[in-house]
Order: sequence, then structure tokens, then C-alpha cells
Amino acid sequence: MRKTIAILSAAIGASALSACVSTDDALLKTVPVGSGTSQFKPYEFVRCVKEKWTPIAGRVREYAPSTDTQAVSIPSGGLTSQSVVLLIAQASANGTGYTIYGDVAVTGRYVAATHACD
Repeated sequence: MRKTIAILSAAIGASALSACVSTDDALLKTVPVGSGTSQFKPYEFVRCVKEKWTPIAGRVREYAPSTDTQAVSIPSGGLTSQSVVLLIAQASANGTGYTIYGDVAVTGRYVAATHACD
């Protein structure tokens, strides 16, 4: 009986953790809603985007999904770590290339705010 309870508890814990895993990967599999190139270097560009997005969303998170990529996202208001808007920025020959993912209905303001950092 204890073994069954332990296995059940582990399964519940694993599924809860998988629900908390960032779903930004899911957004990356969708069609981008915006893109562009900024004259800023990646860190300066991300700082600018955060300044523009914060008045719209309040909570903006920044992280590095890999050594050569910066990301900015707006977490949903729910209990999961799901993001509703995601921006991926990478260094390019002319500064920083970026792509924005999310629901078109939600992201319009974020796309416009991001272009202010071009």
C-alpha cells in the first residue's frame, strides 16, 4: 500500500512539475507575429524592450535560453509558467535580430512597442 501511494505521489509530482515547465517552447512552435532587426546589441535591445513592455504588462521576465540567445516574455496571469508573449533576440550582422511569438490578439501592443527599439 505504501509503495502504491509513493508511486502515485511521484506521478502526481512529476505531472505537476511538467505543467510548470516553461511553455515558451510551445510558443516557439507557432507562427511568429512579428520580427525585425535592431541597431542595438542584444543586451541593450532586451533592456529597451523590457522598458517598453513593463508599462503594458507589469511583469516581464528576461532569461537566456542559450549562450547566444536572449529572451523576454510576459508570463500569463495563471498558475502555470506559460507565457503569452515571447521575444527571441540574437546578435546579427547589423545589431540584433528578433522574432516575437504569441496570440495575434494579445501581441499587437508588444510588437509596436518592440519596434520602438529598432
